[in-house]
Amino acid sequence: MTSSAGYSDDFKRSETCDPNHVWVADKEHILGVLTVGKVVHLSANPAALPQLSLPQVLVPPLAILSESALLDGDPPADFWRSPPTVPIAVVDEQRHLVGMITRDSVLTAIAATLADPPTAPNSSSPPAPIPTQDETSSPRSPLSVLNVEAMFDTLLAGYWDWDIPTNQAYLSPGFKQMFGYADHELPNVPETWQNLIFPEDLPKVKASFEHHVASHGSEPFDHEVRYRHKNGATIWVNCVGEVVAWDAQGQPLRMIGCHIDITQQKQAELEMRQTKEELENFFTVALDLLCIADTQGYFRRVNRTWETILGYLPADLEGQSFLAFVHPDDVEETQAAIAQLSNQERVQSFVNRYRCRDGSYRYIEWYSQPQGDLIYAAARDITEQRQLEMKLRRREAHLKTAQRIAGLGSWEYDLPTGQITWSDEVFEILGRDPALGAPNYAELLTIYHPEDQAYHDLVVQEAIRTQQPYDLDLRAYHPDGTLVYLQARGEPIFNATGELVQLVGILLDITERKRAEAQLLQTSAQLAASNDELEAFAYSVSHDLRAPLRAIEGFSQALLEDYGDQFDDSGRKYFDRIGHNVGRMNDLISDLLALSRVSRSAMTGTSVNLSHLVSAEIAELQTIHPDRQVELVVPPQVIAWGDATLLSLVISNLVQNAWKFTQHHPTARIELGQCDRGEQPTYFIRDDGAGFDMAHADMLFGVFQRLHNMTEFPGTGVGLATVKRIIQRHGGNVWATGAVEQGATIYFSLPVTSGTGMSPGGQHHHDSA
Repeated sequence: MTSSAGYSDDFKRSETCDPNHVWVADKEHILGVLTVGKVVHLSANPAALPQLSLPQVLVPPLAILSESALLDGDPPADFWRSPPTVPIAVVDEQRHLVGMITRDSVLTAIAATLADPPTAPNSSSPPAPIPTQDETSSPRSPLSVLNVEAMFDTLLAGYWDWDIPTNQAYLSPGFKQMFGYADHELPNVPETWQNLIFPEDLPKVKASFEHHVASHGSEPFDHEVRYRHKNGATIWVNCVGEVVAWDAQGQPLRMIGCHIDITQQKQAELEMRQTKEELENFFTVALDLLCIADTQGYFRRVNRTWETILGYLPADLEGQSFLAFVHPDDVEETQAAIAQLSNQERVQSFVNRYRCRDGSYRYIEWYSQPQGDLIYAAARDITEQRQLEMKLRRREAHLKTAQRIAGLGSWEYDLPTGQITWSDEVFEILGRDPALGAPNYAELLTIYHPEDQAYHDLVVQEAIRTQQPYDLDLRAYHPDGTLVYLQARGEPIFNATGELVQLVGILLDITERKRAEAQLLQTSAQLAASNDELEAFAYSVSHDLRAPLRAIEGFSQALLEDYGDQFDDSGRKYFDRIGHNVGRMNDLISDLLALSRVSRSAMTGTSVNLSHLVSAEIAELQTIHPDRQVELVVPPQVIAWGDATLLSLVISNLVQNAWKFTQHHPTARIELGQCDRGEQPTYFIRDDGAGFDMAHADMLFGVFQRLHNMTEFPGTGVGLATVKRIIQRHGGNVWATGAVEQGATIYFSLPVTSGTGMSPGGQHHHDSA
């Protein structure tokens, strides 16, 4: 082998070294160790070699053992519990490398050192040494002076030597001690280890031996088995051996080997396997999205939750670029996050949108940790949370808009800190510059009218004490001195333990309402005065106007009585007309008085049977006009809700109206019915009399408005106006339909029962008009 550095190399290979390991030295300077798989260390700088210490040159995983420790037979046992490919460097007092050993090289050396097989099956002494092939031809070897038994028992934790033809064996004390026994407690026979090994592992050992013999040693005898410790514990052992003597026919004569306690290693492997299984189970059952990806942007592995949330099987994603599933609007931000991970920086609470199998998108929140070229990430679906947040933001925007439109402000008062928070509308309502921020409580009181400050504080403190809401009106001054009227409402807010922590509420500018109320009070006062004047006028009409009428009527009668014989027929007709008009004037005054009382009388709601009222009114009219042929259609239980006196007046006017306008027909039909339309019950009285032209329907309910000649149908023209006034006072409506000589129908609606919110019960006659 030639040095590429150009200096003289002396490659030394010890006969005690494993053929798979070569150590390289330049005179006394160690350059490195060559193995089958790698160069453990090999310096290319000759000038630096004298300064390099052996630990610097023989970098891990090489182990270093001093020659004196090896000769003393007391090296650290951990040296031999590493994999068999790891060599151990042996150095002298000057830290010069004098040799290298591996497990295989030791076995080779033992085969050359041990000359005779064990003398007896139960002997506790090791076999006699076998002379080396050439003790003088090789350089000084550390193994030539080793205490073999100490090395095996200390370094290898126990060895065995088996004479196969005689079936005699030697088990070292270290072998027995490995399983908790003293040397004298176990016989040196092959059955000893067979009794200690797990029965299920024994076939594996025998099969390995057969393969080793069949291959004439080329197939190694090397396996891991379990032994039972004296205290019942399980001891894992790496059992290594080799047939070192064969007869002429190729049959094995002698086999030696060693046992290495690998229990701790196995326990570590078991723990690692359990940990891996736990992680695998966690990876499988986790409700979050879990994945392993690389910094190139490709999925390496995903869990089943991806199928649950996004609809993809793991096979659909693994090996795919995850950017292919990201919403186009989120690709740039996702690439920035990947760059951050590529720089080995953690990414937390990163949100983007992922496409589902059905084409929809869901919001995913990521927590990612880089590890070299890999990315370990956990994510969760926050779509519902995002949608709720957007919904809340929209509602908040709508609330702010509504507050702005309505001039309604909101506020919060934090009791522990005393901090007050205002919405923008509160600043506007109170005329305060938002740059000043919300005031504290003491400053807030100074904004209010001096006469309202103590009252406001009293109400607030009482609300805190009783933990009840409050509602009050008060006045406040703008900085420019403008006085505004306010309505303030507050509600208590409690924490999880039921402690009052906040007052929240609204502030409404009611200045315009207060002005309207003042105007309404003024108008009400004026209306009251007008009503008083109207009442005085009605009294005057009742007494002052009727007095002259009575005088006219009286003097007319006196003239007829005293001078009637002096008047001809024409004169007497004039007196008749005077009397008729005096009577009509009296009727007109009576109707006007009744109409005025309708507007001023108190109302009491009750259940009113309209069927009874109609029947009673018809019966009275039938008594006055017995010759009339009138068919009456009245269901027995047509019920309405209202003032009984006023509704009786309505029925009286409508029935008399129908009776009057059917008088010129030989037979007539008058009907009462109910036909609910909309939310209010609707009633009607229909006749088949003279009817009217619908072109003049709007005149029917006006005072003194008439659609027929007085001589044909006498009347004052106040009856339907009275009906309209009464129905409107009840909150209902009245209207009419009809045709000339085809009758008329007067409809009126009344509100539902105020006590139950339900329409009054009763039989309905469905109107077909």
